[in-house]
Amino acid sequence: MTDLPPDLASIPSRLGTRFAVDEDDELTGVLAVHPGMCDRGVVPAYALLFLADVVAGVTSDTDREAWAFTADASVRAPLEPAPAVIACATTELRGGKRSAVCEAPFTVEGRPWGHCFISFSRVPRRDTDPVKPEFDKSSVARRVSAPPIEVPLREAAGFRSVDPSTGVVTVELRPELLNPAGALQGAMVAGLAEAAAEDLADHTRLLGTDRHAVTELEVRYLAQNRVTPIATTARVVDAEGGLVRIDLHDDGGRGRLTSSVLARVRPALA
Repeated sequence: MTDLPPDLASIPSRLGTRFAVDEDDELTGVLAVHPGMCDRGVVPAYALLFLADVVAGVTSDTDREAWAFTADASVRAPLEPAPAVIACATTELRGGKRSAVCEAPFTVEGRPWGHCFISFSRVPRRDTDPVKPEFDKSSVARRVSAPPIEVPLREAAGFRSVDPSTGVVTVELRPELLNPAGALQGAMVAGLAEAAAEDLADHTRLLGTDRHAVTELEVRYLAQNRVTPIATTARVVDAEGGLVRIDLHDDGGRGRLTSSVLARVRPALA
C-alpha cells in the first residue's frame, strides 16, 4: 500500500505490529503493546490506526498504477489499561476504481475491544512520482516487523511542543517518518494530532486533570504533508465531552491545511 513504511528503520515499522496471512488468504494483524509507548496508561490511538491502516490498506491496494492514499479514518477504543495484544482483521465494505471503504474491528483474546472505519482514495501515479514499491500480503510481515519503540512517539519521532495553550506541536520531516511517496506517514499524522490534543487538554485542565489520554480519533487526510516542518493548532469544541479539533499545516503552520482531526480525550490512567 502507498502508506506502508519503506524499511524497518522507519518509526511506523516499530510500533509493535505483526502481520500474517491466514488459511483463507486474508491478511490479519496484531499489535504487541510495549509498555513504554503507553505513557498515559492506554494504547495510543496512532498505534491502533497504523494496525488498521496496514491490514485494510494492503487488502484494498491492488492497482500497480495508482497510489492508495488513506482519505479518512476513525478509531475508537475503551478507556482501560492497555492489553498485551490486540488483533485486527478487515472487511472491504465498498471497493471502486477511485476509492475503497473498509472496517477493521479490534479484538482482545477473541472479544470485541474497539473499532476502526477507514477509507482510501486511488490516485493515478504520475511519471514524475517515485516508483511504487511491489508487495504482496505475504511480504508485509517482513517489511513491517521490527523491534518496537520503547518510548512514547513524541520522543521517538521528535515532536516539539511549542505552545500547549493553543495545541501547537511541530515535527521536522525525516526519512524515518515518511511513506514511500515522500510524505508524512499516516499514523505519524495521527500521532502528531494526538499529541496536540493531549497538550491542549492538559494545559487547560479540560476534564479537571492535567493528564489526558485520547480514546477516539477521527482523521481527515486532505493533502500530503511534504513541506517541513509540520505544525498543529488545536481548540476545544465540546468541553464537557472532551472533544478537541486539531488542524495540521505544512511549512511551519504557514502552508496549506493538510489534515483535520477530531479527538476525544478522557482522564489518563497514568
